[in-house]
Amino acid sequence: MQPLYLWCEGAWYQVDQDEFVIGRGQKYSDLAIRDANISRRHAAIVRRNGAYYMTDLGSTNGVEFNGQRVDNHLIREGSLYYLCDHELRFSFNPPG
Repeated sequence: MQPLYLWCEGAWYQVDQDEFVIGRGQKYSDLAIRDANISRRHAAIVRRNGAYYMTDLGSTNGVEFNGQRVDNHLIREGSLYYLCDHELRFSFNPPG
């Protein structure tokens, strides 16, 4: 299965595991965002049946897509999500 690429805070991350956790602390997550408004385990990119989904892990402030709070949302090429004020952009094309 092709990996997914995530752009956040000025850097690219490759997602090629079944669960990629995004949160506040490095101890609890694969991508740490230093912000008190981000939960320790805020959201996860979950690989299921050949597709990737953005899943809220019960966070207080949620995950937004097109101004709506979402949970278990299918990630498509160019999808853009917000965790508080942090933009997460996705691509299936390798950066560079």
